[in-house]
Formats: sequence, C-alpha cells, structure tokens
Amino acid sequence: MILIIGAGLAGLSTAYHLGDRPYRVIEKEKEAGGLCRSYQKDGFTFDMTGHLLHFRQAAIKALVEGLLAGRLEQHVRRSFIYSHRTYTEYPFQVNTYGLPPEVVRECLLGFIATLAKPAATRPEDRSFKAWILDNMGAGIAKHFMVPFNEKLWQVSLDELTSDWVSWLVPKPDLKDVINGALGIKDKAFGYNPTFLYPAQGGIGMLPRAFLPGVRDIVYSCELIEVETTRRRATFSDSRVEEYDTLVSTIPVPELVRRCTDLPKAIRAAADGLRCVSVYNVNLGVAREKISDNHWIYFPEPEFPFYRVGFPTNFSPSLGPRGCSSLYVEVSHQPTRTVPDTMLIQQIRDGLERAGIFRPDDELVVADVKDIRYAYVLFDKHRARALPAILEELARRGIHSIGRYGRWEHTSMEDAMAQGKQLAEKLGAH
Repeated sequence: MILIIGAGLAGLSTAYHLGDRPYRVIEKEKEAGGLCRSYQKDGFTFDMTGHLLHFRQAAIKALVEGLLAGRLEQHVRRSFIYSHRTYTEYPFQVNTYGLPPEVVRECLLGFIATLAKPAATRPEDRSFKAWILDNMGAGIAKHFMVPFNEKLWQVSLDELTSDWVSWLVPKPDLKDVINGALGIKDKAFGYNPTFLYPAQGGIGMLPRAFLPGVRDIVYSCELIEVETTRRRATFSDSRVEEYDTLVSTIPVPELVRRCTDLPKAIRAAADGLRCVSVYNVNLGVAREKISDNHWIYFPEPEFPFYRVGFPTNFSPSLGPRGCSSLYVEVSHQPTRTVPDTMLIQQIRDGLERAGIFRPDDELVVADVKDIRYAYVLFDKHRARALPAILEELARRGIHSIGRYGRWEHTSMEDAMAQGKQLAEKLGAH
C-alpha cells in the first residue's frame, strides 16, 4: 500500500496518477489543497497569498487545462514596483524609466560595469548577494535587489547561496536595460509575463478538480510518528497504517522529527534547515477598483510588506460588487511574531503612505493567516544536508516531494509534475 501524507498539489497529483494502485491520502486539515486552498469570508474569496499559474511543461499545462476545462482565464501581467514615490514596471532591472535621474544613472553604470568583469570561476559557490552584484551591478543591487530580497528572506543575502536563482531572476541584455531606462518597450520580460487563473472560486478550484479522480482521502488527521524500519505510521486519531511506500509532502524538518528511528546525524541535519514565515493578510475594502494592477513590490524598509496583490483584478467574482480585495505579504522569522491588530494597523498605514488606501476607506474584512513554512532558505547547510536527508529517507521507502518535501523554491506546476513523475515510477514497479 502507498501511503501519501498531505493533500496539497503534490500529494493529490501522486494519488490521481497512481490509477488502480492501492493508496491512501491522509490530510491534517479538514479539506484538500494545502497552501492552494481558497476560503470565503464575508462575501470575499481569498487564497493563501498569490497563487498564479504559469506553465513550462506541456504535460502539466494539458493536465490542468483538462481538470479546469473552460474555467481558466489568461491575464497579461500588470505588476509594478513602488520606490522613490514612483511606480515602475516589473522587473526593476529593465524598467528604471521614471525613477530619479541619478538613480537611473547609477543603475545603468552599475550594470554596464558587470559586462566588463570576467565571469566567476565557480559561480555555484557565490552568495546570492555576490550573484546580484555580478549580474545586475551595484545600482540595481542598491535600489531594488538587495533591499527587496533582505525584506523577503529576513537574513543577510551573504548567507544565501545562488544556485536557485537563474530561472527566477533572468539577467537582461544591455539593450533591454538601456531601453528600460529610456522608457522604450519592445518585449515582455521575466518568467511570468502572462498567467492563468480560475474565472471563479479562487485557486482552490485546482485542488478541488483533482478530487473526483482521487479514491481514498482521510481528513482532519495528522501524522504523529513513523517507524521507518517497520514501515508503520501512527496518526492523531490513533489509527496505525502499515505501508510499503510512504510519500510525504510535509516540510522535511516536520517529517524527520516524526521518524523515530533515523540516525542522529540525519535528525541534526534536518533541524538545521531554515525557512522564512509569511503573514498573509487578506483585506476587503468597500471601494471598487482600488488599483488597476495585479500586484506591486515594495523594496523600501518604510513599508512592512514586500508585496501587495489585488485578487479582484484576477477575477471580479472574488469580492462583492462595489468592493476590492487585497493580499498583503509580510515576511518574518518563524520565532518572531506580531499581534494581528498591530500588523493590520502597520499595513493600513503603509498602504495609505503608498497612496493605495485613502484615510476614509472602510476595511470590511481583515484576516491574518500566518504561513509557518513559506520560503525555504537556500544556505550552505541546505546544500550539504538535503541530499543526505532525502537519500536516507528514500533508502527507507520514503519519497519526500513537493515544495516543502523537496525543500526547494518551486511552483504549483513543479509540485504537480513531481507527483505525476513519482506515481509513474511507483506504478512501474
């Protein structure tokens, strides 16, 4: 029997693609979806931060379009950066037009200086900060890349490695940087110039679409303990499940903590894995079209949030008539917390300073979700420890997949692809 822990996209995709193989999915929450759940509150539909679909794999695009036939809409990205009291288009490095002239000059000269430098001999050993300086230059680093990323990751960028960056942060050509400084637009830039999103119901429509093809899910049941040598798992409702193969999609440190018989070195390695948590603050406002944008980045420290998105611009059905909705993302160290009322007030003050809120705007909904595991930190410990942890688990018949199961920075598409690939591999046995 194949036991699948977690009914997020990776777990659902595994089950969906296992066909007739015997399996059971066990989910801690009372519904499927993981961080791709949507929920209703006072007439609004909210996601857990922004979840937008972009595809690089034809097979997963076909899968999702089949599951959500006719229920997806394509959008051309409208994303901006707010800095120096100015909105510039995203990504920053090819859209500096409109910033103060001395900032534009600094960004241009810094980028040009990177072209004259020899390529790094061992680029994989560079810190994220060194990668930014080598690829973007001192000006772009100073005015966007460093302050934004330090706000997001909540650590010095010298502590992070750069092996994960290349597909997420493309290096532009000199022509693109110059055109962007002069306000000349000739192409969409970045990994997500367009995206797909359900016409109604929020991103939670995607995990729900898997459910008719998934036979056996147990809800409201948390994994307590795994005896890996006996291949036996114990759960919060006292059930004990014996398995041949365990598929885990929960965060690696949580899984390792629950495995009673792993070597001490593996347990210590998992304890050293770091992540950043995110307050996802969902707001409903009694004013329509509060912004025309899909989302906005905020690199400057005077704003507590690093990104604000506008779900009612993805789909008007996500809020009542005459209202707008926002999701606001605030990173924090997992051990540092802020009371909800203080957080909401800080966010409101910041949104007013940015000109998004008016002082008389009525907040009809303010709901805080603390996402304990949001972004995995790519540091030297992870680079050393993770392969050993995953190898030891695999040796014991445990496949750890998905964004937090692989402990990586991946998309919804990747989570579904990993589930499909694993199911095909297990189905071949």
